Amino acid sequence: MTQPLVVGANASLKKSFTSADVEKFAEVSLDSNPIHLDEEAGKASIFKQRVVHGALVSSLFSALLGCELPGEGTIFLGQTIKFSAPVFLNEEITATVEVASIHSRRRIVTFNLTAVNPEGTVVISGEATVMAPKHLLS
Repeated sequence: MTQPLVVGANASLKKSFTSADVEKFAEVSLDSNPIHLDEEAGKASIFKQRVVHGALVSSLFSALLGCELPGEGTIFLGQTIKFSAPVFLNEEITATVEVASIHSRRRIVTFNLTAVNPEGTVVISGEATVMAPKHLLS
């Protein structure tokens, strides 16, 4: 059931990205940067191992906004994100969206975005703007 849209409402999901996930994303996105796909390139990088594409991790916000809060019928208008720490293969990431502001007349809702790793380190933060389904606004 979809939550009412009020400032402070939030939704979260957890996901670990496997090597297969990263390889599929590289194929679809055409981002074949070796740091994502090659063990040796990862070891030679500042991270000392392969890292998950930041765009793949940030896609969790799209899943939350389109399927959870606000949910079905939401139109994604824009997003700003900051990548502040790497995400490694098989590391469980918790992504959260939280309603920051609501402009009911225009149906525009702004969300704060946060993704954290198991240690609680913020790996991605940002903001998204959506047009919410009419029935979710008072």
